[in-house]
Amino acid sequence: MGGYADRSDGVQNVLDPLEVHVVTFADDGHRFALVVADLICVNVDVVDRIRTAMRGIGVQSCWVAATHTHASPEAGCSPGGEATPRHVADRLEAASLAAARSAMASEHAARLSSARTMVPKLAGHRNIADPRPLDIPVDTIVVTAGTEVVGLVVVSPVHPTILPADNNHVSADLNGGIRRALSAPDRWVVVATGAAGNISTRHTRQGRGLDEADRLGAWLADRVEPVSPRVGRGSPTPLRPPVSRTVTLAPKQPAELDVAVRQTPQPKVGNERSHWVMQQGRRIAEEQAARQRTEPYVIDVEAVDLDGVTVVAVPGELFLELGETIRSAAPDQVGDIVVLGYANGYLGYLPTRDTQPCYETYASPVTSGSGEIVVEAAVEAAVEAARDRKHFRRINA
Repeated sequence: MGGYADRSDGVQNVLDPLEVHVVTFADDGHRFALVVADLICVNVDVVDRIRTAMRGIGVQSCWVAATHTHASPEAGCSPGGEATPRHVADRLEAASLAAARSAMASEHAARLSSARTMVPKLAGHRNIADPRPLDIPVDTIVVTAGTEVVGLVVVSPVHPTILPADNNHVSADLNGGIRRALSAPDRWVVVATGAAGNISTRHTRQGRGLDEADRLGAWLADRVEPVSPRVGRGSPTPLRPPVSRTVTLAPKQPAELDVAVRQTPQPKVGNERSHWVMQQGRRIAEEQAARQRTEPYVIDVEAVDLDGVTVVAVPGELFLELGETIRSAAPDQVGDIVVLGYANGYLGYLPTRDTQPCYETYASPVTSGSGEIVVEAAVEAAVEAARDRKHFRRINA
């Protein structure tokens, strides 16, 4: 199983089935699909494979995002991404195509809007000893047919890690709990993960089982709802292919690796797990130092305009503060921005220039300040994606 560095067992059973969801967005000129899979990560190789297969069924552009559940099969989730195991890639492609065909068969006229809810006591900074819970910004893309809400794409910037490292049962974890809490007979629900790199329920959860995932899912759902559709917002905008910005990031520098390898985090009373996680990060830094990588990492940051909602996709673990910076740095004419993480590849953590030493900085493959570089590219892509908003499109899932 993937996700936890100290995990040794394979999959033994199923708590709740892993799911693959596809939402299609189409007008007369273009069709875009968003695939969201209950996996620890998606690598570039499987993203390219799914995009090629999607073109064969009439989907011109496609994003593939992982929820980052740590209760899924290992998918080659290492900095920069490895080759996806064949059995995982085969099943992900088949499920993505099946879901896309179903979505395309039921496309109908709809409109989009977005809503933001600040959810208190949901999560906090995961590697700070005894932090106060944060008000977590949860974004919802609301799909409306007439005056009825027919679908929700909920983006939670929280690590979906209720289940512990010794769990060996597959599960969608927290995102599954949110889906169940928001489900209704007359609408579909997709739950993706946003800028969750440094946010988890480590200091807010009251248990480590599926019942706790359902409790926190209900806690979020009770605050996200009711979602009121916005109607009469003018003509829908044309659907254009996503805008992409290629970003080159330097690998972690020798001095940074040296600090990470030499520094031994001291245990804190009542915070043994956090200390253990820091030690894991230190071991990862030691492995990186041994490899002595000098060539840069190259990723694509993408943005797409969906009926006035600008969605940004980052192939890594973006810190919550960086996701908020993308929203605040974009000009007003861009409108609402929703940030997806773990999408279209997997690089790992993206530290800022002032990130204090922690598991994320130790485990990150890239140098300090990479987060700001990605933010700049994301804002540029969002501005270009939002330039043209005029025509009608069909949306469904």
